[in-house]
Amino acid sequence: MHDKRGKHALRGLRWAGCVRRLADSRWGSTCWGKSWRQLHSPTLFEIGKALQPNSKHWPKSIDVRAATGIVNELEVVRNRFLATEEAVERLDLGAGSRRRTRGESGVRVADLARRSLTPKADLEAFCRWLQLVAPVGRRGRFLELGTSLGLTSAGVAMLGWEVQTWEGCPKTLELANTAWKELGLSGKIDDREGDFRILVNQLKRGEEFDVVFLDGLHEEQATLDLASALEPRVRTCLVVDDISWSPGMNRAWNALQDEPAWRVSFTWRGRGFLFKAPHMARERFRLA
Repeated sequence: MHDKRGKHALRGLRWAGCVRRLADSRWGSTCWGKSWRQLHSPTLFEIGKALQPNSKHWPKSIDVRAATGIVNELEVVRNRFLATEEAVERLDLGAGSRRRTRGESGVRVADLARRSLTPKADLEAFCRWLQLVAPVGRRGRFLELGTSLGLTSAGVAMLGWEVQTWEGCPKTLELANTAWKELGLSGKIDDREGDFRILVNQLKRGEEFDVVFLDGLHEEQATLDLASALEPRVRTCLVVDDISWSPGMNRAWNALQDEPAWRVSFTWRGRGFLFKAPHMARERFRLA
């Protein structure tokens, strides 16, 4: 009898985990997410408006043309990558891809672009949100863990932010540098190659960033360890990408929301946002 109850309880926990992971996914937010209109905090209300797609409601304080113009310029580079049949020898220090094993090489650039580049609408929304963190005229600081082909870091740099980005694969980083050169950003992005778990310990004493974007490794414990090491370096927000990538990543995301350092957290299109926000009441939600 006890064995049967235990099995039913375990099955229930697994089912609950699957539902939670689906709700936190890019597509699940449309069903489980809260509308920006339902946000009561003025700060969150403005963030919700910046991230939603209807231009009529975008915050008046942001330069929409800047965000749109930047992303349109990046689309030229994205399309070039998507048309590149050449293969790159890819070194993967993290969990790999769902379709490939860890460390497997010989990935077509076009396939890498399809799998890893942030969708155009998401990147444009991200650039709008960043303007709320550091308005045009103030130089924000951005750290990205997982450069990939370099379009996200390029977009942030084009906003006028100071950007540092880390990548574990040297050949992929070379491709990112070709993109930055094409965009006139050579020498304007601080790129570092290596294992994130080593690079995080090489940061300067007291070095901080307004926003840290964690998009690499995709392993439960590695994500928790990196988030813990980065927390003292974050001024405003830690963004964790691919929180529904695997059951382990989703467990890591839910564990991070319980950490006392992060007062406000929400999911948006498969990403988790963790805010320090000492002036705000504790809150967690999913944003549609």
